[in-house]
Amino acid sequence: MLNHIQKVMACVCFFTGIVVNTYAQKNTLNQLRQQADQHKNDTAGVEPLRQLSLQLQATRPDSALMYAQQGLELARKFSFKKGEADCMNRLGVVLWKNGKYDRALSFLLNSLKIREEINDRLGILKSLSDIGIVYSDQMDNVKALSYHFKAKAVAEELHETTRLGIILANIGNCYIKLNKVDSALNYEMQAYTIKQNLKDTATMSNTLSILGDINYKMGHTALALDYYRVSVNYAVKINDQNSLADSYNSIAQLYKQTGAPDSSVYYASLALNAAKKAAYPEGIFHASNLLTDVYRGKNDHLELQYLKTSIAAKDSMFNAEKVKQIQTLSFNEAARQEEIAEEKHREEEARIVNLQLVGIAVFIPTFFLIVLLLSKSRTHRKVIEFMSVLSLLLAFEFLTLFIHPFVQRISNHLPVLELIILVCLASVLVPFHHKLTHFMRERLVHGHQQHHHSAPPSTPVPDKKESKAHTTKRKPAQG
Repeated sequence: MLNHIQKVMACVCFFTGIVVNTYAQKNTLNQLRQQADQHKNDTAGVEPLRQLSLQLQATRPDSALMYAQQGLELARKFSFKKGEADCMNRLGVVLWKNGKYDRALSFLLNSLKIREEINDRLGILKSLSDIGIVYSDQMDNVKALSYHFKAKAVAEELHETTRLGIILANIGNCYIKLNKVDSALNYEMQAYTIKQNLKDTATMSNTLSILGDINYKMGHTALALDYYRVSVNYAVKINDQNSLADSYNSIAQLYKQTGAPDSSVYYASLALNAAKKAAYPEGIFHASNLLTDVYRGKNDHLELQYLKTSIAAKDSMFNAEKVKQIQTLSFNEAARQEEIAEEKHREEEARIVNLQLVGIAVFIPTFFLIVLLLSKSRTHRKVIEFMSVLSLLLAFEFLTLFIHPFVQRISNHLPVLELIILVCLASVLVPFHHKLTHFMRERLVHGHQQHHHSAPPSTPVPDKKESKAHTTKRKPAQG
């Protein structure tokens, strides 16, 4: 009796949510279509087309692909790089949700490349997060985590709290798939707190469903079921068929494990219907696989029917050709990231070298000024001579150091040609250096000596009392 009431309530919630959301979505779609028609010949039409794709991805994936493709073509027509990257990312997400992981990854990686070129930080955040999800669905959760943590760093840098909540939920999902329950619970609760504070209903269903999975693994069956049911309510409100399929599949699996086959079949059937509406192969695979297990040995006809559905869904996601394509894309992306890292390393080295050259260029004139000042003081002649010669050596060696990269470029690193160029430069610089050395000695050292030896000796000023004493008249001598 209790199960029957639960089924009726689930159906009522489902259909009520569909009616309300269908009306609201229809108005939004009409407005976006009008905007797209008004700007069909300029870049302002790209965003409405992207938004149309976003609105339709859960219910009409074919239309979602069509609008995203139209947006991509319009952006390319006007060389609108940001719009091109946005629409490529949109295509990648729609293809991912429909289980076409190889094509999805190709679009997402190309989108990331463009966004890195134009330094679109928010776009980079979106691409990293979506790429991580694709790898997670391909069961490569270690690689998925590497992308999610990169996305997390960018989200924190940009203070994108809403997206940070989504990324934390995805990290928790990866950890639960890796059977690291404590880490999964930690990140998922962080995501749940953020979404609660922001009243983010758009992605709450996914987070609640993952929290259900975590509690189920921890043995908290009743609490897991509560999370799944609340997740269903959120998914119904926004008509998210993908999330509905995931939550219903989780409930069906829970009932199967707890020995309630009728309830398991009921929720697996709901999951299969939702997944088919969304053209969601992963949801179709899990639901039909579960139904195959339930009917095995009990109903051969239904067992075979669901087995065929399960195999077809699995083949659409994981056939050998697609797996190979994903591996190729992953290898190429890893090579590109290594190249970017190497380029950054070269730029950092060049920056350090340039800073050193600037420092030397400032130091040499400063040092020469110090020599000039010392030449006018009582500093020893030998010190002045040494410092003047040293300043010239520094100047000429710096000039050689500065010219050398250009010499290498001109000679194309050919030793013979490089030697000839350096000899020619030396034939000009060495005599010039000797002349300047001679000039410095004459002007600074000899000038320093003349300055200290040409000053006349000072005449002592007689003391006034002494002067008076000497001027006292003597008595005349007596004759």
